[in-house]
Amino acid sequence: MCGIFGIVRHDGGPLRAGRIERMADVIRHRGPDNTGIHQEPDVALGNNRLAIIDVATGNQPIYNEDESLCIVFNGEIYNYRALRTKLVAKGHVFRTKGDTEVILHAFEEYGERCVDHLNGMYAFAIWNIPNRSLFLARDRLGIKPLYLAELDGEVAFASEPKALLDLMPDGARPDWASLGRFFSLGYFALDDCAFEGISRFPAAHFAWLNSGNIEFTRFWRPTYGMGESVPIQEIVPRVGEIVSDTLEIEMESDEPVGVFLSGGLDSSLVALYAQRHSHGRMPSFSLGFEEATHDESDTARDIAKCFGLDHHAFRMSQQALTDSLFNVAAVMDEPFGDSTVLPLLILSQYTRHEVKVVLSGWGGDELFAGYPTYKAHSIARRYRHLPALLTRQMIPAVVNRLPVSDKYMSFEFKAKRFIKGVELSPEAQHFIWMGYMDDAWKADIFQPQIARQMGGTAIEKLAPVIDALEEPDIVSRIMHLDALTFLEGNGLFQADRMTMAASLEARVPLLNNDLIDFVSALPISVKMAGGTLKAVLKELLRPHLPKAIIDLRKKGFGPPSANWLRTVLRPTFESVFTHERMAAQGIFKPESIEKLAHEHMSRKRDHGRLLWLLLSFQLWYDHFIAAKA
Repeated sequence: MCGIFGIVRHDGGPLRAGRIERMADVIRHRGPDNTGIHQEPDVALGNNRLAIIDVATGNQPIYNEDESLCIVFNGEIYNYRALRTKLVAKGHVFRTKGDTEVILHAFEEYGERCVDHLNGMYAFAIWNIPNRSLFLARDRLGIKPLYLAELDGEVAFASEPKALLDLMPDGARPDWASLGRFFSLGYFALDDCAFEGISRFPAAHFAWLNSGNIEFTRFWRPTYGMGESVPIQEIVPRVGEIVSDTLEIEMESDEPVGVFLSGGLDSSLVALYAQRHSHGRMPSFSLGFEEATHDESDTARDIAKCFGLDHHAFRMSQQALTDSLFNVAAVMDEPFGDSTVLPLLILSQYTRHEVKVVLSGWGGDELFAGYPTYKAHSIARRYRHLPALLTRQMIPAVVNRLPVSDKYMSFEFKAKRFIKGVELSPEAQHFIWMGYMDDAWKADIFQPQIARQMGGTAIEKLAPVIDALEEPDIVSRIMHLDALTFLEGNGLFQADRMTMAASLEARVPLLNNDLIDFVSALPISVKMAGGTLKAVLKELLRPHLPKAIIDLRKKGFGPPSANWLRTVLRPTFESVFTHERMAAQGIFKPESIEKLAHEHMSRKRDHGRLLWLLLSFQLWYDHFIAAKA
């Protein structure tokens, strides 16, 4: 695991001194073990290495036999041994024992279609020295990040946008159009980025940079529910075989490996098969909350005992929470709507004291159909056929009177979400359910000059993605959308940022190519057999865990942020959002923010998610924009 960065100048001028070194310094946390740079007068490619495989000879950049090609790489290629054997048979000569050089020789052999042969998580750049061309690629689901900046006379790339800020001619500036969509979704989707002039390199794409021109090509697109219907009893053993094979190859490491164990089914599945392939007791790591409604640490401990894991548990204190808030603000170079980043950073730092690599269950909900929204869409289809008097007046009136609850995924929370957007298409309603602010909220919260810069809605930008969906049933279409937007922009984004901030490599076995290809094709009638979320996964785990754990109500890793904002984080929120400060900054309408805060603190309404979104943005703005002005 690493951080990569580079600059290619195409106007004939030289690179300014010191810039590539400063890029390396900014993201050194991603790879503190070694820094390597390929330098030419008008080109520089660099890598900060977190040494996991081939520790002795795997430092980058790496060159091919005649040193005409140079690669910098972030990620892991899990099928590299098999691919290496094929390439050796074709006459390629290797100098190292790791996976980076395998990518380089695969590029020599297969050209741009080398990506078709890679099973793993990756972002890499290959510089063709004689031809003066750059090849960039990012893995199928965007597990590993990559950002681009097209500047005057040059193009730059990096694993994190903060590494590009020193190159921006006008300094760090907010991209209000992207931020407008962020305030709708709670994360940045597709190619959006918080900073003006910087964009995300899209997942499942490769690109060529020649003479300043960038040409993108999509090399993979997922499909959901398009396979034949097969009895679940036949599916479960095959899924077990694939998961077992996946863990066997994804556990390869020259450094100690552990597993995040949240107490949920996804991490339990990973832990079960990881322990089977471990030579000793696999270390597992969990985090506990003081609030019982959100805490799964006891369940995690019980699961670890069932599997024979060497379990380590850390319980969050209020001081750790406060420290984490400001640590996250410094680490995150984009605002983020999900408060899970706070405990995730703490857990990553705690885990890093014991291991250098951790396996996780990220992606299980998107793969095995685990989100309550998937079941809600089935209900919504029938709801839309009820009389409008019921769906738009009577039922919403009752639901909006439900008392506020602090319970995770409470009936009150789900009911109030469900009635939103009933007049929209199911795909558009999905983003309303999962989102934060609608246009009316934005008009009420932001100053007019800011609201105008935000432009169109998030749905407008996502419309081409929705139009390209081919799945026949709505749940499969929603799962496809989640894979392209929510998974990459939310789950994988925070997984990468928080673990790499602790110099910890996080692997996501449930997003292995082989598992994705098999499970995503299963019809929704199999994934949700009998109307049960994660039906396949539950049947796979049933022989190994008590029924009480299998059927336990999902809590997830969601922290009690609504309650935190009323208690331990309240002083911080109030100090950040003073009336005078907001008025001077000119972004928010002070009266609107104060009204939201009052309603939440007095428990008249639950604005926890919205207030966290605002706090995350403000801490980002203060750190990266206001402090640099």
